[in-house]
Amino acid sequence: MKNKCGIFALLLLVLLSLAAGCASSTAPTVEVGGEVLPSLYSVVGEKKITGTSKSISTGLAEVELTYQGVAVDELNSYIESLVSDGYMITQEASATEDGQTYQIGKEASKEGNIILISFYFEDGGSAVINYAVGAGTITPEAEG
Repeated sequence: MKNKCGIFALLLLVLLSLAAGCASSTAPTVEVGGEVLPSLYSVVGEKKITGTSKSISTGLAEVELTYQGVAVDELNSYIESLVSDGYMITQEASATEDGQTYQIGKEASKEGNIILISFYFEDGGSAVINYAVGAGTITPEAEG
């Protein structure tokens, strides 16, 4: 009986690890809504992922990754790399109480769809990156 409990506990631990680890900190791409996008790792190297979520609702697919230990200049290098790959600013940087937000986007490979990548950088070094793919059009932020 003791052996069965141990096996059950080990199996439960493995299942929980698989459920929590749905994103690799060394994956060069992020897949969302049929699109394959360059990951933070592809530009700045490995960073610890402390949170992941994935959702699909009517017409919108999202993947959100929370990274620990990301410096502002690393996040800026990643954004600059994406902009050089055709992304444009859809929301200028704006300060929040504990950090700042920013958003870029571009047309997706599927006609009528767009890719939006939203960034939230928290003071203290964690960054939340939300990748979304859905129907829409890109409207660049007006220069002011």
